[in-house]
Amino acid sequence: MDETKVKILYAEDDEIGAKFTKMILEKENFEVMIAPDGAEAWKIYKEWKPDIILTDLDMGENGGLKLTRKIREHDQQIHIIVYTSHGEPANEVAVLDAGADTFICKERPEVLILYINRVRDKIKKCMNIPHLYTLSPHTTYNSVTRELSIDGQTTRLKGIEGRLLQLLCAKNHEVANRTYLVQGIWNKSNEGKDSELKKYISLLRANLKADPTLQIECRNGNYILMVLSQ
Repeated sequence: MDETKVKILYAEDDEIGAKFTKMILEKENFEVMIAPDGAEAWKIYKEWKPDIILTDLDMGENGGLKLTRKIREHDQQIHIIVYTSHGEPANEVAVLDAGADTFICKERPEVLILYINRVRDKIKKCMNIPHLYTLSPHTTYNSVTRELSIDGQTTRLKGIEGRLLQLLCAKNHEVANRTYLVQGIWNKSNEGKDSELKKYISLLRANLKADPTLQIECRNGNYILMVLSQ
């Protein structure tokens, strides 16, 4: 095996789907090992030392949420990606709270490939820092410390602003709907929270103003963090 390849451990109980995804990732020059559930993935993780964890969510008793918590408690640096057909906002929030770096729906394999190649670039540049999001060439955000760095100037965001930015980052430049954002911040339905959400979006925009390539755009009451070309 090529020791320079980035290693991916994929926990997935759908054998056909797992083999198909493995084939796609191997074409991208990753080394991939499949585990049929979270329990087997944990064993392989300890022995094989992968660089990236890719996991399904629903795998019975030993599912992706349990696996994510267990690995994150043990390893604060490894990249964890939840890859599932269950794209409900509540599931997205739950996996982020468990310690996953992002949540990607299986209906969008092209998003997985784009994201996982970005992760490989970070690993090869020795930037394997837990929960570090690269927002643009100028800006990074560490959701553990809530430190936003723009051209070397670092600001520590307040709790809700930091959580909001993490939720937007985890969507990988896709639209984040209101329900997902409100549940992720306040753990409740979005009833009566529109004005508060708008307030914190405005505060976050002010914090990002120093990077003119970043923009939070509102689309029918939902939001997307965009990187503009210069």
